[in-house]
Amino acid sequence: MRAFVAVEVPPPSGEGGGPPAPEHITLRFLGEIPRERAGPIGEALLPVAEKVAPFGATLEGVGAFPSADRPRVVWMGMGEGAVELTRLASLVREALVGEGVPDRRETFAPHLTLFRVRSGADHRRAVDLLTGTIPPPSPRRFQVREFVLKESELSSRGATHRTVATFRLNGSAVPTG
Repeated sequence: MRAFVAVEVPPPSGEGGGPPAPEHITLRFLGEIPRERAGPIGEALLPVAEKVAPFGATLEGVGAFPSADRPRVVWMGMGEGAVELTRLASLVREALVGEGVPDRRETFAPHLTLFRVRSGADHRRAVDLLTGTIPPPSPRRFQVREFVLKESELSSRGATHRTVATFRLNGSAVPTG
């Protein structure tokens, strides 16, 4: 299964329904793992949840990877909560090294992906957003009370995500069907 660990982000106030795959801030992408590894990985993540208290977070501003001059991914950045998310990602990374997940040691940059630049229209939209021609999304404040282990299935319609386990901060794991 294709898997990742993330913090889910609630939809902006006033928006119902939301996208088919909930928005999320990826803490650690695991890639393809054998399905039977999900249980041990979940067990390794449980102590992480116990070490971190719930905290407030704010999504604000926009940027792009690898750069604003060459946007491939356009994102909304973190204000409040960036330090806590970085610590949480570091604890997740450390816990998973013991489970055989390779430690890539890339720098974690907490962000919410808005869109990927895959076409000329996407590029124009990215330039307009990054230069301020169109306004950035309004800041979004939310509480981080848990993180999740997710399975991701790719199809021609995009990604479908299924929660494998939920880890309440300063709490316990909640297995999901």
